[in-house]
Amino acid sequence: MKVAVCYRPNFTDAAAAARDAAARIGRSGHEVVDLTLDAVRAEQVSGVQVACVFGGDGTMLHAARALAPCGIPLLGVNLGHLGFLTMATVGEFDAAFADVAAGRYEVEERAMLEARLVRRGAEVVAALALNDIAVARGALVRSIHVSVTVDGDPLIVYWADGVIVATATGSTAYAFSVGGPLLLPSARSMVLAPIAPHLSFSNSFVFEPDQEIVLDVQDEPARISLDGQVEHDLRAGDLVTVRRSPTVAKLVRTARARPFLSLLRQKILKEPGI
Repeated sequence: MKVAVCYRPNFTDAAAAARDAAARIGRSGHEVVDLTLDAVRAEQVSGVQVACVFGGDGTMLHAARALAPCGIPLLGVNLGHLGFLTMATVGEFDAAFADVAAGRYEVEERAMLEARLVRRGAEVVAALALNDIAVARGALVRSIHVSVTVDGDPLIVYWADGVIVATATGSTAYAFSVGGPLLLPSARSMVLAPIAPHLSFSNSFVFEPDQEIVLDVQDEPARISLDGQVEHDLRAGDLVTVRRSPTVAKLVRTARARPFLSLLRQKILKEPGI
């Protein structure tokens, strides 16, 4: 099979582990593509059947944005303890890859969001996110006004540090930290959660998968953040449209993978894993 071994070059431990794994995969007779995630081109991954991503959940987010449009399943390899998006540690990788090479795996699809930034009627940014899209205040330490419209109907104007729109995958991340609900990974719903609202409705909303959320930025400085990794400056009057993307992230799961609820108990509910 054709396998991409992915990492971020600035993470030296991940790069070293990925290259060691690539050598072992190559010796076992598979075709290997060495892929740094900072610059992925479609021709590099043509024919790739699985991408082994070395790093952590942050690297998996980066890989999902880069590789999900190509439909490539991701096998996440964490260089520490298991994360929510990774399936194996470095020490477990060879056994996990042997399962994949033998066809003993499933592909779990995760919903992604697409964001479009429109300024004065022109689209200036179009991007994907696996976890969340946040519109928040910029360098000044003060709240901003963000008007929220859903399917063309006005919902609320927040006076807050910002607003987060999250997927089920992202419900365990930034949105959870500001009081949002936890959704099971298979859910296709979107969560809308305000960040430190001032004299505003402080609860979160959960929207149907086919709904469209428009965030009207009424103050500046402000910024849009994609998965907490890619940011763009916003101006007053900018519109950020968020909807569920037809593109999904595909995560490889074998029988060795930890169940989501077990990870949830251990990492968020702080109970021992089973």
